[in-house]
Amino acid sequence: MDDEQLLTAVAETLWPDLRDLACREHGHAPGHVCLPISGRADLGNLVETLSGRYGEPSAGADRLPPLPLSGQVDWRYAWPFSNRWVAFGRTGQGEDAGPALMIALRSTPVAEQLPAEASWLERLVAVTGWVPRAAGQVDWAAVESRLGTPLPSDYKALVETFGDGMFDGFHCVSMPDDLIKNAESAARLGRALWEPHPPFPASGGLVPWMSNEHEQWFHWITEGSDPDRWPVYVTGAEPEAGDRFDCTATEYLFRHLTDPQHPIPMPVDFRAHWFMDCSGNVELDTAME
Repeated sequence: MDDEQLLTAVAETLWPDLRDLACREHGHAPGHVCLPISGRADLGNLVETLSGRYGEPSAGADRLPPLPLSGQVDWRYAWPFSNRWVAFGRTGQGEDAGPALMIALRSTPVAEQLPAEASWLERLVAVTGWVPRAAGQVDWAAVESRLGTPLPSDYKALVETFGDGMFDGFHCVSMPDDLIKNAESAARLGRALWEPHPPFPASGGLVPWMSNEHEQWFHWITEGSDPDRWPVYVTGAEPEAGDRFDCTATEYLFRHLTDPQHPIPMPVDFRAHWFMDCSGNVELDTAME
C-alpha cells in the first residue's frame, strides 16, 4: 500500500477502538496488528505525518512503553490514541534493516482503580499514562505580574507536568502566554460576553484556562483573594450563561474525562484516556541504518 493508504489503515485501526487486534503475520500473538510499509515509502514524511496527527511521540528507552515484538523490532517512536499505540521502528541491522509499523493495545488504569489519597493531578497522570518530560521552568512571577493576579497552584503544576498539548486529543489547556493573551483580549472587549460574569480584571471576572474544538471555554471565576478556591465556569460558543463547578481546574478536568455521568459529557466515549503532546520538543530521526 502507498503512504496515503497506510495512513488510512492506521486511522481505521485506531478508531473505532472496539475492534480486536489480531495480526495476520505467522506466529504473532494477538493484541497488535503489523502494517506493511512499502519499500518506496517516504519514512520521514510518514513519521512527520503521524506526529502531526497524533502529537509528539514517546521516544527513547526511558519513555517507550513495553511493546510486542521488542525482541525482533527496535522500536523508536510510539504515539498514544485511546487504548492503542501506534509504534514505528526498524527490523534487522545494516543492509537488512527495514521499517516496521504496528498498532498495539495500550493499558492505563481506570478511575476506580486509583488510590483515594491521590491528588487530582496524580489521577490525571495515571489515567493518561503520561510520563512527564523535562521542560523549561515557567517564570510564574512574571506571568502573574503581567496578568495582575496570582494563579491557582494546581494549574501551575498541571502546566509544568504536561506542557503544551490536548487531553484525549480534544481539550487544550492554555499555556501561560496564551492564557495572558486570552485574558487581555477579553478585557479589551470590555463587556460581559458570558452573563452574569464580566471579563477579568473586573471583580469576579473570568479568566479562560482551557478550550476545545467544540468552542467550549473553561474559565475561573476570580472571586475571592485565594486563587486555589476559584470555581470553574464553562461556556459554549454562544454568549449566554454558563455552568459553574465549585472545584479546581484539575478536579474538573479529571471528572470531565472520566465520569460518564458528568453534567457536560465528553463528545466521544474513549475506552482509555491519553495526552497528545503538542510541544514540538521531540527531534525525529527516521534513518534506518
